[in-house]
Amino acid sequence: MGGGYGRDSGRQSPSYSFSHLVPVRHWARDPALRSWPVLLLVALVCVPPIALVMLNDPTPAKIRDIAWIFAVYFAVAWLLLLGVIVRPQHVSRAMLAAIAVVGVVTQAPTAIFLETKLHAGTSSLLAIFTIGLPEELAKAIPIVVVAWIWRRYWHTQTPRDYLFLGAVSGLVFGAAEVVHYFTDVLGSISGHATGLDLQTLTIQYIWRFLTDPIDHACWAGITGYFIGLAITSHYRKHWIGLIGIGIAAVLHGLNDWNPINSHLAWVLITLISVLLFLGYARAGAWLPEQAMAVPDGLAVPDGLAVPAGQARAQARPRAAPAPWAAAPPPPPPARPRAPPTRDEWWQHVPAAAPPPPPPPRPAVAKRPAAATPHAAMLSVRTAPHAAPYNPATAPTVLQRKPPVRPWWEQER
Repeated sequence: MGGGYGRDSGRQSPSYSFSHLVPVRHWARDPALRSWPVLLLVALVCVPPIALVMLNDPTPAKIRDIAWIFAVYFAVAWLLLLGVIVRPQHVSRAMLAAIAVVGVVTQAPTAIFLETKLHAGTSSLLAIFTIGLPEELAKAIPIVVVAWIWRRYWHTQTPRDYLFLGAVSGLVFGAAEVVHYFTDVLGSISGHATGLDLQTLTIQYIWRFLTDPIDHACWAGITGYFIGLAITSHYRKHWIGLIGIGIAAVLHGLNDWNPINSHLAWVLITLISVLLFLGYARAGAWLPEQAMAVPDGLAVPDGLAVPAGQARAQARPRAAPAPWAAAPPPPPPARPRAPPTRDEWWQHVPAAAPPPPPPPRPAVAKRPAAATPHAAMLSVRTAPHAAPYNPATAPTVLQRKPPVRPWWEQER
């Protein structure tokens, strides 16, 4: 009889070890399962049940602690997603910790002081100056402090690194703000609301745990991008950072303005904010002078071939200047280029395929030696000659970029 897993069939029954069924040995010996991203995933899964268990005996102090737990929970979740999307290559864990510490210490006092002095309100477009500007200035403080501490790395950093640092500063600010809204504002309102109104208010403020950190991250990321432009350029025009603060303040103020907030236009402001953030994240992948050097904004690191079109453009001879023309200014000193970054699947441009190898040349019968000088001269004249090498027309091939370790694996 055919079939089956007996001896006659020639197949063996699958065997499973104890470690396949109970993976205790893997947890004890496998270092990958003890890496901090894996432990962070375990913590993110277990934190919500811990916070809900704390609600068994609620008190005002416990409510505030639970609010902080959920605020930090969603801020860390957004941080992981932004880290995967932005992929900063020159941001260390020490820089992230410094952003968080400086933000906790300086952001809330600075914003509260400025908003109190400016009599902040959301009933008019003055919210751009009384709410948006103070809070964006407060979120810019940690970015500037970290940039000054790590100033010796400016020549290797890119605007995208500071965009990510700004996003982290915004996550810290948004987490603190949502705790204030949930514990203080909602707590005072809920005493005068019951039934459906109380449920509606609760759902609205619960959503703030998810939306507030990422909104502030997008606005502060825009500020960080322009700060990065100011300090990574040769010319160090620091006023460029004020442009980012202005853009973020306008978006922030419109977001809080009463005719827009919680209406359909509010979604449009949020969409514009996140699209600008993602656009700046892509534009800030390289130093400003590198981005200007290549037409499509993608600088080619050392060791990689230049695209064929650009190689031909560079190979064209330039006309000599007239003798009476003024001498051009000397070029700025060369700076070391940032190491190549690794594009993700949504950014990947497949490398050009290498040219196919030339077909084998057919064997040609060896000609007999020329018997006369005239025949020898004729054979030399008719012998094929190889075409001279022309770099302007030679095909070029883009090589794949070497992989770069992500920011969570870098140590500095």
